[in-house]
Amino acid sequence: MADVLFNRETTIELSSASLGAQVLFATDEWFAICENLLTQAPPTFDPDAFHEWGKVMDGWESRRRREPGHDWCIIKLPYTSKPMGLELDTAFFTGNYVPRISVQGACLEEGVGDGWIVGGEERVKRGGGVIGTCMTVEDCELAGEQCEGVGEWNDLLKQTPLRSGVEETRLHRFDCECQKPITHIRVNCFPDGGLARMKLFGYVMRGNLEGVQGELSSVVYGGRGLGCSNQHYGVPSNLLRVHTGVDMGDGWETARQLNRPPIIKRDHETGLVDTPLHDWCVLRMGCVVGEIEKLVIDTKWFRGNFPESVQVDCLCAPKGLEKGGEGMEWKPLLPRRRSGADQVFEYGSEELKLEEGQKVTHLKLYIFPDGGVSRVRLFGKGVGKIEDDA
Repeated sequence: MADVLFNRETTIELSSASLGAQVLFATDEWFAICENLLTQAPPTFDPDAFHEWGKVMDGWESRRRREPGHDWCIIKLPYTSKPMGLELDTAFFTGNYVPRISVQGACLEEGVGDGWIVGGEERVKRGGGVIGTCMTVEDCELAGEQCEGVGEWNDLLKQTPLRSGVEETRLHRFDCECQKPITHIRVNCFPDGGLARMKLFGYVMRGNLEGVQGELSSVVYGGRGLGCSNQHYGVPSNLLRVHTGVDMGDGWETARQLNRPPIIKRDHETGLVDTPLHDWCVLRMGCVVGEIEKLVIDTKWFRGNFPESVQVDCLCAPKGLEKGGEGMEWKPLLPRRRSGADQVFEYGSEELKLEEGQKVTHLKLYIFPDGGVSRVRLFGKGVGKIEDDA
């Protein structure tokens, strides 16, 4: 396989059900429903699990096709997005995996609902597919015609062979060939079979955010994680997810500092642990943020591994960062503060070191000496665009 350029750690998973992605159409879901493709958790396998239609599989699996055509599905993304890369997983599909696949994307006009494709609206209301069912030949033909009628479908991935779902060959990673804005994707399985997960990575694309008030660090507004000192157990982009953390793996956590002192000591003046050791990460907001209301640091689920303390610096760089902000003048936003286990810490504007008219495009979170954080949220008003916005 060719070298892949897209960065899984600095992009977000646009196709995750937890973010709001939905399946609108699938030709066949005899063994397993299409919604499984969008599950964030890794695939699982129970060799003894069967249902009345066959083997229970954690993925999307159609019947062995005996009629002309191929199986395919339509997935609606939660936001207009710029696609950067794909990760396809055939885990546990060893004698029944999809042998070839392609992925296309289209940008539907604003206001187009789920009912543009046959069965889409009903499926969303129902909450997913039904095992042991398939669309009729007539409905599949109608759905194909409807796809051609809604807009231009560009190849994110041309027809490409997949490999068996054994551990050594299950994961497939590709750069997207077309990076135009999209709202929907079509996954084509040639001709049938099983696929455990389909993850589309990229950036949320938002229009003019000037005047928008709210959590402008969130991925739904285009927030991103740009880099960090260590990401042993999680990536910085997790910090900007819109929903509350679901477990300890849904955050950013670093390895323990190997050169930590054998005996921990406290600074009696500050009340904080006396250590220069720290890890850091850089977070990019969705736009230039002004009129800052509050900063939230959430350590949910981190009960035995939370940072002893945190500190946040900021800067305003509307033209974007180079080399992770090295050499730029970071200004203090939140002085070093004691952290705690499984808590939400809110710091209002009166606690933050805000200069008059201060604007922010990037945050740099320091954790002392190491540990894990679930979410970072910056609330304010959109007052400008960052030039390198996707």
